[in-house]
Amino acid sequence: MQLWWLLVVACSVLISGNAKLIRLAGGAGNTGRVEVYHNGQWGTVCDDGWGLEEANVVCRQLGFESASWSRTMAHYGQGTGPILLDDVVCDGSETFLTQCSHSDTHDCQHTEDAGVDCYSVLNNVRLAGGGGNYGRVEVYYNGQWGTVCDDGWDLIDANVVCRQLGFESALESKSSAFYGQGSGTIVLDDVDCTGDEDSLDQCRHNGLEEHNCVHYEDAGVVCSNTPNTLLPTTDTPSSLLPTTGVWNNVRLAGGGGVLNNVRLAGGGGNYGRVEVYYNEQWGTVCDDGWDLNDAHVVCRQLGFESALEGNSNAMYGLGSGPIVLDDVDCTGDEHSLDQCRHNGLEEHNCVHYEDAGVVCSNTPSTLLPTTGYITEELTTLLLSTSYFTEALTTLLPSTKVPIRLWRWRVDILNTVRLAGGGGNYGRVEVYYKGQWGTVCDDLWDSDDANVVCRQLGFEFALEGNRNALYGQGSGPIVLDDVECTGDEDSLDQCRHNGLEEHNCGHHEDAGVVCQNILNTVRLAGGGGNYGRVEVYYKGQWGTVCDDWWDSDDANVVCRQLGFEFALEGNRYALYGQGSGPIVLDDVECTGDEDSLDQCRHNGLEEHNCGHHEDAGVVCQSNAKEIRLAGGAGNTGRVEVYHNGQWGTVCDDGWGIEEADVVCRQLGFESASWSRTKAHYGQGTGPILLDDVVCDGSETSLTQCSHSDTDNCQHTEDAGVDCYSVLNNVRLAGGGGNYGRVEVYYNGQWGTVCDDGWDLIDANVVCRQLGFDSALESKSSAFYGQGSGTIVLDDVDCTGDEDSLDQCGHAGLEEHNCGHHEDAGVVCQNTPNTLLPTTDTPSSLLPTTGVLNNVRLAGGGGNFGRVEVYYKGQWGTVCDDLWDSDDANVVCRQLGFEFALEGNRNALYGQGSGPIVLDDVECTGDEDSLDQCRHNGLEEHNCGHYEDAGVVCSNTPNTLLPTTDTPNTLLPTTGVLNNVRLAGGGGNYGRVEVYYNGQWGTVCDDGWDLIDANVVCRQLGFDSALEYNSNALYDQGSGPIVLDDVDCTGDEDSLDQCGHAGLEKHNCGHHEDAGVVCNSVLNNVRLAGGGGHYGRVEVYYKGQWGTVCDDLWDSDDANVVCRQLGFEFALEGNRDALYGQGSGPIVLDDVECTGDEDSLDQCRHNGLEEHNCGHYEDAGVVCSNTPSTLLPTTGYITEELTTLLLSTSYSTEALTTLLPSTNILNTVRLAGGGGNYGRVEVYYKGQWGTVCDDLWDSDDANVVCRQLGFEFALEGNRNALYGQGSGPIVLDDVECTGDEDSLDQCRHNGLEEHNCRHHEDAGVVCQNTPNTLLPTTDTPSSLLPTTGVLNNVRLAGGGGVLNNVRLAGGGGNYGRVEVYYNEQWGTVCDDGWDLNDAHVVCRQLGFESALEGNSNAMYGLGSGPIVLDDVDCTGDEHSLDQCRHAGLEEDNCDHFEDAGVVCRVFDNVRLAGGGGNYGRVEVHYNGQWGTVCDDGWDLNDAHVICRQLGFEFALEGNSNALYGQGSGPIVLDNVNCMGDEDSLDQCRHNGLEEHNCVHYEDAGVVCSNTPSTLLPTTGYITEELTTLLLSTSYFTEALTTLLPSTNILNTVRLAGGGGNYGRVEVYYKGQWGTVCDDLWDSDDANVVCRQLGFEFALEGNRNALYGQGSGPIVLDDVECTGGEDSLDQCRHNGLEEHNCRHHEDAGVVCQNTPNTLLPTTDTPSSLLPTTGVLNNVRLAGGGANYGRVEVYYNGQWGTVCDDGWDVTDANVVCRQLGFDSAKEGNSYALYGQGSGPIVLDDVDCTGDEDFLDQCGHAGLENHDCGHHEDAGVVCTVL
Repeated sequence: MQLWWLLVVACSVLISGNAKLIRLAGGAGNTGRVEVYHNGQWGTVCDDGWGLEEANVVCRQLGFESASWSRTMAHYGQGTGPILLDDVVCDGSETFLTQCSHSDTHDCQHTEDAGVDCYSVLNNVRLAGGGGNYGRVEVYYNGQWGTVCDDGWDLIDANVVCRQLGFESALESKSSAFYGQGSGTIVLDDVDCTGDEDSLDQCRHNGLEEHNCVHYEDAGVVCSNTPNTLLPTTDTPSSLLPTTGVWNNVRLAGGGGVLNNVRLAGGGGNYGRVEVYYNEQWGTVCDDGWDLNDAHVVCRQLGFESALEGNSNAMYGLGSGPIVLDDVDCTGDEHSLDQCRHNGLEEHNCVHYEDAGVVCSNTPSTLLPTTGYITEELTTLLLSTSYFTEALTTLLPSTKVPIRLWRWRVDILNTVRLAGGGGNYGRVEVYYKGQWGTVCDDLWDSDDANVVCRQLGFEFALEGNRNALYGQGSGPIVLDDVECTGDEDSLDQCRHNGLEEHNCGHHEDAGVVCQNILNTVRLAGGGGNYGRVEVYYKGQWGTVCDDWWDSDDANVVCRQLGFEFALEGNRYALYGQGSGPIVLDDVECTGDEDSLDQCRHNGLEEHNCGHHEDAGVVCQSNAKEIRLAGGAGNTGRVEVYHNGQWGTVCDDGWGIEEADVVCRQLGFESASWSRTKAHYGQGTGPILLDDVVCDGSETSLTQCSHSDTDNCQHTEDAGVDCYSVLNNVRLAGGGGNYGRVEVYYNGQWGTVCDDGWDLIDANVVCRQLGFDSALESKSSAFYGQGSGTIVLDDVDCTGDEDSLDQCGHAGLEEHNCGHHEDAGVVCQNTPNTLLPTTDTPSSLLPTTGVLNNVRLAGGGGNFGRVEVYYKGQWGTVCDDLWDSDDANVVCRQLGFEFALEGNRNALYGQGSGPIVLDDVECTGDEDSLDQCRHNGLEEHNCGHYEDAGVVCSNTPNTLLPTTDTPNTLLPTTGVLNNVRLAGGGGNYGRVEVYYNGQWGTVCDDGWDLIDANVVCRQLGFDSALEYNSNALYDQGSGPIVLDDVDCTGDEDSLDQCGHAGLEKHNCGHHEDAGVVCNSVLNNVRLAGGGGHYGRVEVYYKGQWGTVCDDLWDSDDANVVCRQLGFEFALEGNRDALYGQGSGPIVLDDVECTGDEDSLDQCRHNGLEEHNCGHYEDAGVVCSNTPSTLLPTTGYITEELTTLLLSTSYSTEALTTLLPSTNILNTVRLAGGGGNYGRVEVYYKGQWGTVCDDLWDSDDANVVCRQLGFEFALEGNRNALYGQGSGPIVLDDVECTGDEDSLDQCRHNGLEEHNCRHHEDAGVVCQNTPNTLLPTTDTPSSLLPTTGVLNNVRLAGGGGVLNNVRLAGGGGNYGRVEVYYNEQWGTVCDDGWDLNDAHVVCRQLGFESALEGNSNAMYGLGSGPIVLDDVDCTGDEHSLDQCRHAGLEEDNCDHFEDAGVVCRVFDNVRLAGGGGNYGRVEVHYNGQWGTVCDDGWDLNDAHVICRQLGFEFALEGNSNALYGQGSGPIVLDNVNCMGDEDSLDQCRHNGLEEHNCVHYEDAGVVCSNTPSTLLPTTGYITEELTTLLLSTSYFTEALTTLLPSTNILNTVRLAGGGGNYGRVEVYYKGQWGTVCDDLWDSDDANVVCRQLGFEFALEGNRNALYGQGSGPIVLDDVECTGGEDSLDQCRHNGLEEHNCRHHEDAGVVCQNTPNTLLPTTDTPSSLLPTTGVLNNVRLAGGGANYGRVEVYYNGQWGTVCDDGWDVTDANVVCRQLGFDSAKEGNSYALYGQGSGPIVLDDVDCTGDEDFLDQCGHAGLENHDCGHHEDAGVVCTVL
């Protein structure tokens, strides 16, 4: 079998190694005559049999996607060389033309030369950063837009681009990023066009993405603005030009038309993401409320007739700019998007996955260009065509005019503007021949003005002005004697003298005043329906003076804003004084106007007012107002406002759905509780609502079903508890513990008004921030005025609240305050706090207090990377300008005395969060880092390799801590946030806390494992192994800070635990407490040696590192050996005896007593703190077994020999013992290849040779077998493989041939010889008769290099290429590159196969290879080609152990560079769904992660499903359809062909390289069985039904088939318990209900059996288990009772019904007579709600251990430990996603729970899927207390 395989490999090498080079000649870059290179010359291919399949192979071989044409008969000219191929026949799958069937002889002439046209790879070109005909040149390549470098860029190149875009020619070529720098890849460089090419990639260039440029060299063009044809010759999407559309250059000077530029992005010419140009950048529109009316406006604004669709959910990809508009509400008649109602510019609550899109109608009227003007030449061209009037009428159906009038319908002058005036008035100017010109006022009237105003988007004209009222223009006079009827769409449709035909001067320039000057109005300084009236005018917001301001004026404002009417018109700047211009005064409205500027007034900005007279309004809507009374801010009695008074709501039917609607209407996220029976006191007004029934989706309570009459008393008043919305509080404008109180609400920070503000209120704020209490409450904006909304007023706390919004207050954003009343606090941490109290610091920064949380990461207790907490995450500080002054501030802020060092260049590792600060300049006296000068928050030009660090001094005599305690805590969140371990090692020691400027200890009274867990977690460890008392780690010397510590185990820091008080104790230091934390260095290995000896390496921070040999001795070695499972150490080695390591040096100055369990329990300098090099790497020799005295490797030392000879062993005993010692067991072959070379043995720390005296085949056999080969072919002499250079160790060797190692043979003695190196012995080893290399039988378990020989190398090849990398791809795939002669080079793909790829992947640390790739699949390398004709068996440990042609001996080019795809993911699973559907998760780096849905499609889903064992995929889902994952996002932009065997064979961005969040997690629905023709998770389409009925199946056959189709096979019970509830079926991607018409026990039986129960007890009607909210899927169901699933029963048809949800059907299922709950037969993998207790969690512990809690009846409860064992625990752990349980705990080991005890006497078999499938006493049926709460410890792999 092996011989056959080698012959196949050899043949494939010969065939593929003879592949001919290929090129195209006589054409353009992607077209030409096919020529192949053979025997030193280029030849042609005969066209006999030449077709598209053959052309496809050629094009793909050349790097194009495919062929568009196959050419024959010397289409691209006759070649001149030999005709090399004839009768070529390809099947289209080949990668080389020579792999196709062909004849090397021919009967052809060059008149038959074959050619191809390949599809252009760069056919999409656009101009960016400019206008319609000018900008930065960008080409679309590899799925993204990239730029062109300007090296050699000239007008000839520009001409090609412009013609490709449909322009006639180029006017200019631009360089040096004239239109701004691009951000994508640089695709082309050194472009050299002749000028005749059709597209840019036909020009000569360096190669795709081959360049030496940066983006400041981006090329640009200016194209002629005259199109040379009616239509562009390319498919260039019109959405690429920022000014495309009817209004492409329209602007309204001074204000009007803020959003006149609209484009479609991410799609095609008539569809895409809607983007508007605002504030000099493109932004998107949120899809909230987005509908077809809105889409119509966009499409008409872009020049299309109408919209076909309005799309949502970022259908055309996520935008990247600001979100400019939200809640857009168009009537559909508007001319531009900003005329529609909306929230306000950049006022939104959206993210980019809500970006709106449109599909516009693509009617013939869009064939004519709308972006320029019609030249005389184009007019002549049009009129000279052969189109008749009828033809033109067909072409231009929207013109509706005779041919003679058609020229006026083309919108020659569609670009119009107003100049010299304001937003809606000015001099009329039109754009013609590349410049702006004016219109003469001869015959100018209101009809003409109306056309201009409507063209600009206004409703109509107020005036048509003459005599250059708005100043004289300076350009040409374009129009005269304009005569419009008033109905035209644009000015050039009106009659006129002709373009530039006039008798006028500029003193006659025409003008207009358009209506809707002030159509943008807002309310400021108040709330949603009240505030100061502001109008947008001349680019800014201004106010309205309150002179004559009354309710009529207020009514107009409120109606303009969308309210029904006004409740009040306010005066005297009730909502604070504005700061902009006063725009209107003496406003007099009748009340019927549509907008404020239709009312009478003094004139724009004509007033006699000050801002103390700013007008305001209170508006009223149809919806009833709502409030909470009698409770706190987020709790209370529900009251609604109607007919001028507040009334209550009756609690009949009141539940959580109704409460949710109330809370959301009030601005909270949801409700936590619905309250009845006047829980918050009885109201006094009318009872306004009764019998309220909400489905939970309503936005206001009055949208719910309700009765306006009632039969209630106020004793039944309903109430709610809403989830707190103000859980984020900060102090601004002050310092760490003092400042202005700000709360986060509605996406921004707002302030608190000081009305009623006192110390009790301040106490709540300070405690919420983690301080002990408040020292003072501040008012009158003591810390400066805030700038956001005023969120709270009239705050009234009792002092016991946990957060500010639990206090009484006036309501969110309900206030009568200005920012001069902003409240503040001064918080107190301890009596001796160093922070300022009542005295305001003389120099405060506006950002003070923002960054009061600082920590050190990546180091130890007093040193590390500086990180600050900002915007909810930890970020770093850039080291630009970083010095000791800056470091001093950080160290003092953390409680240290001063800084020893300020470190740079990410000395403590690179951070992963945002870079928050840069160019920090402290004087050194500041209290916190944000008081120092800096660039601004998140303003920087840095990367994480510049992260700053510090080393802080603790006391004058302590330079560095002796522990590696991670300092991840926050200095301002608790009194004792700094904790360390002293007197021990890295993970154990005496517990010390930092208090009052010094370190103190903790007394061991009451000290236990729960307390120790808190300390260890606070220090960054997972948990505690032990808690120690009685000063086990020596007595401390500072104060005793804590005593009687009593932690629950859930605390984040020690001072959150119960204790006797700070420095309150009755202890001495002999009672100091200690801990042992889980080891951080629990992984240790030996490298570079053998099984029990080698270089000591420890696993730290994701990689293996070494230990320095300073102070290294046998005690240290003993600890390592015992940690590895050996009995003791024989030696502790130094000086890198087993070779130098390559990772970090993790430990130095290790001092073990010898009794420790692991190395990190020994004393040492600190993790990665050392003064060593790898030549000092420590090693060990461990005892192999308790009965073995001697090492089986290495050499026998003199000391060991003396020891042996002094023993009582006789010679015979020693002889028996010594053969197993293997003094010279380390043997290698040098100077040859894998199985041949000079014999060398390792002795006394170096390699030596063997003399060839008496050397024969017996000796050679011993060497070969010792090396793992079967026997020797030859024993060589006379230094055949070169002379060695070390000592000659053996001479006169005489083996019998049976020995196990060379030193068991007779010889002269070690280093006893009479030889020279010209006598060095060698061997050739053989395994099988025809195999030159060792096979897989070679032992490989000992060493990462080769065979039995852990230090073997192959001279002249072995070990030369030990550095391998993958380039041009991702983490596990790419071009193979090897490091040789100080540079990276590639490997040629001649003979490259999966065996070779296996070797590369294993060498890189992967398990194996999935693919071996050729043809430079991952791009062309640029270095030397180091290896060719590589031939591995697949068992080698490194690439250079394989056969090859020799280093840098090749006949290749870089287009033959080899590549690999290595296996990464050992496991793939579906989560959050059922057996065949769910969220895709991959196991990577020891944990499960998700896949982003960018580019996710059915091909990707197919690969997943087949990998999981299904036949194919039915759907590929996006947008986290099956819930958001919680692990890392491992893959993004996955692009599978669909044929791959596993997901990691597909292209992707790289491992953990993504721009996603978990709401983009991808999912799949897989086919259920290979024999299932119909989807099992969806519905049968009409097409599929037709297909089935057209088959030859008879009715009987179809009946047999259909029961397995299970259209509605996913059924669940909702609203009830495990075996009862509302019947719901999964259809069209959502859950729906079944109507109860005709519902009976037969129907119920089918449902219950489908769910796995035995039969049904009842079939229920009338929505007994509550009304569902989805579609009603089935009605009139009539089952016989024998069906397998519900959809096999008769029914009306899917979604065919006459029902409402009050008729939802239900069932009660029964399994056995006495069991109410389903047993283990119940399927649980599909339905998340099939069990009563399907939600389980662990509390009071960690990720995999804790108290078992189940969710039941709306709250979490516990499980009693009666009968609790590991079998029960297994069920819980598997339900939580773990493999199994390690322990089942009792007696409330993880603390007592507080909810109900839900289960008792649990008795599982172990096979159940959910806990409630186990036997138990019944729900909430128990005889337990919480001291019996059960717990588990789950296994973690």
